[in-house]
Amino acid sequence: MLEALLSKLETLFEWFIAVLMVFLLGIVAAMLVDRHFVTLPMAAPDQYARIALVWICFIGFALAIRAGVTIRVDMIDSRLPEIWRLRLALWFDVILLVLVVVLGVKGWPVVQIGLDQLLLGTEIPAAATSASLLVGCVLMTIFLAARIAQRIRGKVPVAEGHLGEENVE
Repeated sequence: MLEALLSKLETLFEWFIAVLMVFLLGIVAAMLVDRHFVTLPMAAPDQYARIALVWICFIGFALAIRAGVTIRVDMIDSRLPEIWRLRLALWFDVILLVLVVVLGVKGWPVVQIGLDQLLLGTEIPAAATSASLLVGCVLMTIFLAARIAQRIRGKVPVAEGHLGEENVE
């Protein structure tokens, strides 16, 4: 049941990223038209593009954690026995969870301060960008907690397969 709920959450945010990508493409295309062809009546399109890009990055990183495709150096992992690779993966997840929680807690005051400041040329509060950090941290916390629970029960998260194996083509 939890896995089904996490899959629905993942799908929801994948669609959110898709919408943001289309929005970002539209903004960048409008900036190109505005600069080289005709003047469009829009103020600060770079601010909108920046907001979309920051949201894509933080939500995308949370989804990468969910899929088990985060980047990390694993020179030692491939030389360890399977049981130690699994233990090392669990410890990395626990450390990452602590880091994400600290980042989220420290990010909350940044969001609050940003509510009182407007982005230059817009009516959007600066909290619009810092809120992406907070939402991303909440998602990462949920996904990491679920992955840690799987590892403790002795299950390797499906997306990871066998740690240390590389698919090089």
